[in-house]
Amino acid sequence: MKTELISTVFLSEKRKNTLLMLMEQPATIDDIKESLTGTTSAIMAQMKILLEQGLIEQTSDEYRLTYIGKIILRKIKPLMEALSVLEENKEYWESRDMSAIPDPLLDRIGDLGQIMVYQPDLNHLFEPPKQLCLSLKQSTKVSTFYSYFCPSCPMNYSELAKKEINFDLILTRSVYNRLKEEYTEQYDAMINSSSSNIFICEDSSIRLGALSITDDLLLIAFFNKQGIFDHKKVISFEESARQWGMDLFGKYRQMAEKVK
Repeated sequence: MKTELISTVFLSEKRKNTLLMLMEQPATIDDIKESLTGTTSAIMAQMKILLEQGLIEQTSDEYRLTYIGKIILRKIKPLMEALSVLEENKEYWESRDMSAIPDPLLDRIGDLGQIMVYQPDLNHLFEPPKQLCLSLKQSTKVSTFYSYFCPSCPMNYSELAKKEINFDLILTRSVYNRLKEEYTEQYDAMINSSSSNIFICEDSSIRLGALSITDDLLLIAFFNKQGIFDHKKVISFEESARQWGMDLFGKYRQMAEKVK
């Protein structure tokens, strides 16, 4: 039976998507047909299998998960979400060093949801994505980590400081020292802002390129497995991704020393 239930869920996209839909709320057959592609007869065939396996039940004109269905979906939904994230950009994830992500957050990798992998051309290699630049201008709270020196960082975050936008900024010691020594005006604006919090961590303590969470997006940049920062970045606009990013940022903040 165990094998049958697993096969029932995973061997059909229609069955899997139907179960995920019913996990949110009961639905009529018309609701289900609207959300799936395929003929009515093809969809009804899959509904029949779900009914026979005891994963769903029909009450009047609505379908809903059974208790067995709820138990199974709660367990395997995170796996479905993780597979969706990893399979869509499999080559990217295979090449990444993800040692900077604690195991509990690796288990929640599906929270990233729909992502885009941003790869700048040579003319824009050291510039942050336009999506991030626009979001920084519109956000009321920003949390960022950098292990490399981003040329636009002094200007971007001094502008946030001047507008008294709340932001937390974690920098590796070498990046912090360069900011302080070479960008005095921007550094002073950031230090003197009542809305900024700046932290320092040791260069080798966090093996991640960058992390930024704004009001509407998450950006994260990993080193590749050869230890090279190739400027590829993951961006997600989903709320679950932002929460995942804030949980990760919170871990890093605990490892850092507060400057102000």
